[in-house]
This record gives sequence, structure tokens and C-alpha cells, in this order.
Amino acid sequence: MEILWIRPSGHTAGMDWPAPLTAREVAAELGCSVDDVRALIREGELQTVSCGIRPGLIPRHIVDAYLRRLEHRRRSSATH
Repeated sequence: MEILWIRPSGHTAGMDWPAPLTAREVAAELGCSVDDVRALIREGELQTVSCGIRPGLIPRHIVDAYLRRLEHRRRSSATH
């Protein structure tokens, strides 16, 4: 079951937002270890948000942006 968040203010009011992911969920999606995800966070490649008592969650849009950057880097290195 996917949990959706509703952002309460701004021009996107009423828009559904996917729930942030844990480091374990991101690791499973990226096919790497949780330690690798933590390294990406330390290096600034991924950013976390605090969600109540669960600190360190990674918003879906941050993971998607990282995947786009990764794909761009792969394409750029393949053409050079």
C-alpha cells in the first residue's frame, strides 16, 4: 500500500505527494547497500527530511532527481 501525503500550503495545495522513503527502501530501488545510500547523503547527492519521529527520510522527488543526474552522467561519459 502506497501512502500519499498532501502538501498543505503553496501553489500545490491539494496535490498528492508520495511518502518519503527510508534509506533501506532507496537502497533496494538503487540496487545498493544502505551504507551506500548513507554515503550519498553525506556527499550531498541525496537529501533527507525529518518527518516527526522518523528522521532521515528521503523524499521521492529527491530520489528521482538523483536518478536523472545519474543517467545524465552516464550519457555524458559515454559520448566523451
